[in-house]
Amino acid sequence: MQVGTAMVRRALGGVVTGSEPGGRRRSEPVRASGPEETDVAAAAEAGGGDTPSMPSTGRQTLWNYLIFALSKSSTLLMTIVVARILTPTEFGVFALAVLVVNLFDYVKDLGVASALVQNRRDWRVLAPTGLTLSVLFGLLASGLLAAFAGVAANILGEPELTNLIRVLAIGLAISALSVVPSAWLRRSMNFSARLMPEFVGALTKTGLTIGLAAAGFGVWSLAYGQLAASIVMTILYWWVAHVRFGLSLDGPVARELIRFGLPVTAVTLLAYAIYNVDYLAVGERLGATELGLYTLAYRIPELVVLSLCVVVSEVLFSALSGLQHDRAALTAHYLQALTVVAALTIPIGLGLAVAAQPVVATMYGSQYAESAPILSVLAVFTVVYSASFHAGDVFKAIGRPGILTAINAGKLAVLIGPIWWAAGHSALMVAWALLAVEVLHFLVRMSVLRWLTGTGWGAVAGALWRPAAAALPMGLVLLALARVIDRLADPLELLLLVVVGVVVYVLLLRFTAPQLVKTAYGAVRRRLSRSAGTSENRVKEGP
Repeated sequence: MQVGTAMVRRALGGVVTGSEPGGRRRSEPVRASGPEETDVAAAAEAGGGDTPSMPSTGRQTLWNYLIFALSKSSTLLMTIVVARILTPTEFGVFALAVLVVNLFDYVKDLGVASALVQNRRDWRVLAPTGLTLSVLFGLLASGLLAAFAGVAANILGEPELTNLIRVLAIGLAISALSVVPSAWLRRSMNFSARLMPEFVGALTKTGLTIGLAAAGFGVWSLAYGQLAASIVMTILYWWVAHVRFGLSLDGPVARELIRFGLPVTAVTLLAYAIYNVDYLAVGERLGATELGLYTLAYRIPELVVLSLCVVVSEVLFSALSGLQHDRAALTAHYLQALTVVAALTIPIGLGLAVAAQPVVATMYGSQYAESAPILSVLAVFTVVYSASFHAGDVFKAIGRPGILTAINAGKLAVLIGPIWWAAGHSALMVAWALLAVEVLHFLVRMSVLRWLTGTGWGAVAGALWRPAAAALPMGLVLLALARVIDRLADPLELLLLVVVGVVVYVLLLRFTAPQLVKTAYGAVRRRLSRSAGTSENRVKEGP
């Protein structure tokens, strides 16, 4: 089985930093008040660009999701093609290498990136110290990774891992150089500028990996592809950010950044354990075949549900940070965001749960049919997960990332026992255990959110219920339809389920959340009108 599919899950670093999904009906332009506008203007001057406005969360989320969709689609293409060239063992070895590398990757800047986004001081004061810290921490993390590569290889019983990890450690050091320009783009809400580095990096990785795999480089094709992507993305991030400053170290600023970043780093380490405990338990107790089925099942809802949460979170955290001193506006912004995210994740998750069998057969082939029941449960798990995910954006935005550390520590303590017990039975039982613990996790996060911000259960339920009231009947319709058309070819069955699901959901949403549909429809019409107007002007002006 292709254990290497787990590498995609490890890319969800944003999850561990406490970002969480939310959604909103319609985003108004988010403007910083008071000193923040001065800081942004000064930052633009320091960066040599125009003063960045604070665009709407919704528009920037769409840019961020476009970036995600393009990069992940190329990654998916790479996996499908390379899987037919490399052996499952080679994928498994690389997955183990990535597992080790990501432990260091999650902490390579000790939270400096998040601190640079959250901190409202003048960018010209923060950036030089932030760059110095990120470079020093990145070199330290990559050096330790390279030094302990042999130890990790011995523990995991794969001698080939030593050199693989050391090559990937080079990429880790290089990617640390992109921390500051990437943070500037997030801080200034300029997510459209991230399109080039992310997409070109993904294309570089895909093209080089496929080419090297076809040339017989084996597992090293994956390593070299990832290293090349790190180099390309780092160069392009500096180019599109237009920031120019040198290295310097201001003691008070450094302490301020580290003081915020360390709790965020603690969250990442805890989340690293949380996101891997099920993999470790399944692999240890059930073996490679069950682990392969489990990772393949997890990959689909990860790409279409969990990654959506990460995409929204990057934008939402930046927006909420600008509202940190206005709790009423921050809470309203969060609840609006929660509605929009729920309007996407609930129907997608429920649809995946119902259509799991044709989805698995169409994407992976009938030989992976045992992944379908696991996918159904994990799809529901991701829906519950997404409902509380963006609460972490609120905790970080108001300067309380330590709350996430405490919550995640509790979750890990609760998760280990049920997951280990379930892994003694089947991978499907592990999925059920994960879902049960996530329900408890949702209740804890929402309780803490209520305590910190006064957001009542009624407000949260109202934000979630409007899309859920349309998604639940949609799920029942699809369940009935699936029983009728289950004899059709899997791709055709999947296509019919998708079409019917979208139509039924949109029709029902017009009654349960009419303002949401109206806003979305209006946004699409404005975008089409603007595009048509631009094309007409170009025709009139001529070449």
